[in-house]
Amino acid sequence: MFAVLNETVPTPGWELAGITALVAAAVATPSFAAPATGTRSLLTGANVLGTLVHEGGHALVSLLTGGGVFRIAITGPESGFTQPRNPAPPLAGILTAAAGYAMPPLAGLGIAALLHRGLVPAVLTLTTAAMVFIALFARDLLTLASVVVTGAIAYSAVRWAPAWLQNGVAYAEAWLLLTSEIGGLRALVANRLRGGFRGRQDDAALLARFTGIPAFVWIAAWFALIGWAVWHAVPLLWP
Repeated sequence: MFAVLNETVPTPGWELAGITALVAAAVATPSFAAPATGTRSLLTGANVLGTLVHEGGHALVSLLTGGGVFRIAITGPESGFTQPRNPAPPLAGILTAAAGYAMPPLAGLGIAALLHRGLVPAVLTLTTAAMVFIALFARDLLTLASVVVTGAIAYSAVRWAPAWLQNGVAYAEAWLLLTSEIGGLRALVANRLRGGFRGRQDDAALLARFTGIPAFVWIAAWFALIGWAVWHAVPLLWP
């Protein structure tokens, strides 16, 4: 396994980087433009990757800060929740809540750095390992199916696919993670503009209760993080 992490494949041309970027844009655009309760494009289903990494981020930070994890659940391509095993102290709760929307763009930037060095097998192997981690806490069929399908794609690519297809899967993963949370953040804003701030149970509302910092500040910070990650990732992903 460790040898795979150091294997490289030839860097693809601009065509593959451009096509995978367009695919990610096609996935992210309906999520951003559609009303929160409106009809979604079939392409939006690809955002389940970002949702898995979002919930995996909550779970990882909860484990590292002593909260543990009882369950990770995916309820739709852009929705899910992570249930901790133990009540979290204030700082742990803040870090765990903040990690969800931060994890996909940071993971996308990390993948871009690996791809810039040609370490495509490492990207696919680490993706498979991440899906195994999430599967440990899956308690329902939809979550398990999402994990298995995503992990199977990554594992099959690194095990049997030619170099061009490995590049395609890995580059698409990077772009998808960099942009996957745009729609979710837009929904946080739209829900507040339409229904007010009271009674919200999302990550931004939880952080506002923990810290006293308004939810819109947290949402703006996540948008800024996505912009920062994309800004630094594009030169790494574009040949």
